[in-house]
Amino acid sequence: MLNLVRGKRSFCCRLRHEASLVKFDPSGERFFMVVNSKVGVHQSEDAKLLLELDNGSRKRILCASPGDSGTLFTAGEDRAITAWDTNSGKLAYSIQDAHPARIKGIVTLTRNESEGASEDPYLVASASSDGIIRVWDMRMAAKENAKPLAETNTKSRLTCLAGSALKSMRRPQIGNQKAEKLEEPTSG
Repeated sequence: MLNLVRGKRSFCCRLRHEASLVKFDPSGERFFMVVNSKVGVHQSEDAKLLLELDNGSRKRILCASPGDSGTLFTAGEDRAITAWDTNSGKLAYSIQDAHPARIKGIVTLTRNESEGASEDPYLVASASSDGIIRVWDMRMAAKENAKPLAETNTKSRLTCLAGSALKSMRRPQIGNQKAEKLEEPTSG
């Protein structure tokens, strides 16, 4: 583990298995290592294993996204979106058959600790290998037969997903740009 602020190695340890995915929680105090169908929750300071989350199925976990309050969302070959409580190590809830094909990407869409973050809907976007992207309201996921809020078919083979709930900082320009150019003084 490297400390990028100091530019030095924080610690070094041997892993029993090669991790296919590593993600940090929003606070940076813990990180998650995915190995096949299991997720190890580790302390960032010394990589101490805090707990292990077992998917239960033989299907691999292909993507993970940390959420607020110690929640970790995982998805993969089982076509389900699973929410884990990383404080207790227990399954919080799951959306079975969230996609018709394996899920290759998942993103938690929340604001970065703004004042209104607790009032924002808790949105998670997922993408499957058949090109379908779905957006879910996770407050409704605990109910049976959860339906996506939005869905689109990209008609392409997706291998990952990235996203943000932050609005663009770019402001629209008001006025006619041609009129502004005419008013510029000319030399001569």
